[in-house]
Amino acid sequence: MGFVVAIGVVIIAITCLSIDGKLRKNNEHNIFSSSIIEKKLKSIEEQNKRVIEILEEIRDKK
Repeated sequence: MGFVVAIGVVIIAITCLSIDGKLRKNNEHNIFSSSIIEKKLKSIEEQNKRVIEILEEIRDKK
């Protein structure tokens, strides 16, 4: 009986480690994705500023 309990505890421990590893991997992926999204948003923001400048120049010429 004790052997069966020990095997069960080992299986639970392995499962917990597996879940922890997957959570860590997902967290790293999310941080990486977040960084890419931030860079793309920054780029879009800069492009929008340039578009606004061009539109203001066109408006001022009229």
